[in-house]
Amino acid sequence: MVMDRDGHETFEEMVGPIDSALERLWLMTVRHASQRLGWLKFSAAKRLPFALPLSGPLSHLDGGIRLAVYVLSHDPLLIYTPIGGARPLNSIVAIGRRLASRRALFLLMPSWTLERPHVVAKLGRDLAWYRENFPLHELIFLCNTPEERRLVTAVGGTAIVSNHNLMVSEDIFRPLPDVPVEFDAVYNGRISYTKRHYLAFDVERLAHITFSIGELPRAGDRAFIRRLQAQSPLHRIANPIIDGLAGWLAPQEVNRVYNQAAVGLCLSAAEGAMCSSMEYLMAGLPVVSTPSLGGRDVFFDPDYCIIAEPDPAAIRRAVETLRDRAIPREEIRNRTMARVEPQRRQLMEFLSELFERMGSRRPPLSQWPFPGTRTLRRWATARQHAHEITAFKPAQPSP
Repeated sequence: MVMDRDGHETFEEMVGPIDSALERLWLMTVRHASQRLGWLKFSAAKRLPFALPLSGPLSHLDGGIRLAVYVLSHDPLLIYTPIGGARPLNSIVAIGRRLASRRALFLLMPSWTLERPHVVAKLGRDLAWYRENFPLHELIFLCNTPEERRLVTAVGGTAIVSNHNLMVSEDIFRPLPDVPVEFDAVYNGRISYTKRHYLAFDVERLAHITFSIGELPRAGDRAFIRRLQAQSPLHRIANPIIDGLAGWLAPQEVNRVYNQAAVGLCLSAAEGAMCSSMEYLMAGLPVVSTPSLGGRDVFFDPDYCIIAEPDPAAIRRAVETLRDRAIPREEIRNRTMARVEPQRRQLMEFLSELFERMGSRRPPLSQWPFPGTRTLRRWATARQHAHEITAFKPAQPSP
């Protein structure tokens, strides 16, 4: 198995062996063109918000940058938003310049680990720049691990530890007693070199849930899907396959697939806290994970979670071990929720203090205020989000 220096799969390993020299040439050509275009777009989005003037006709050229925003409160303005990439604040600058005249507080959720010193060094410089140019805004990082918090605070950031898997909805992801187990394991992982799907190929009966966010060209996505389909007649892609591509599964359908499996898999070497790891646990699945950065192990318990070496044979052995333990699903779910609930209360207390400090008259939070990860990640352009926020009018009380 050929991997890059971060333990990720190469493109060639993702799409598998290709017999046709012409198809191989076509795939490589499309891939290189897609990579080049992707790099240009990424580079522009990363640098543009910081390079634009703060006023004048050119100041709003970053309005097309897409980000996910959830407005927790309009008055005072408190915004929850995921961040990531090599310049994690680029999307915050894009929306922040459109709200520069308003007092606002941003809760920043790292969707990719900040345990990367070279990224955090740039982050410190960008934080200083942001504070100088948007003095009415406050940025608070909701870090997935204590080490992430340490790195952020060391460069001048304000941060608490609040793992983003707290946001996963236990109402959607739950045990379904009437669903029979058909698979030894399930792996919910997008089409990405970071996800290392090959590590699951030795599992005898395997369900894949997968989707594309455009990391590969469509031809690469199709080759990847063909590779998964060719592994074994006992392996199945749960998504509908439409024109060779994986279609969308609703969250309730994803939960049903989880319930058809004995074990959930987490196979990346580094990412964010990996929402599907919490989805497995809330559905009552034990988990096999590789060692990782990002914070997905915060809610793991050694009674029903095994950290296995990133080797297909080791993953299979760990899956069989947990499958054979047959731990009741309600036990895994209940023990997981016992870890989740006190951390949710801590975040609610923190938010209540923020509201009070910002002059809100609302009572302290008594109920969990977040609607679940899908609603929290409503993607739109910075321009669209800012327009909705500024146009918001609170409901008037009935006479």
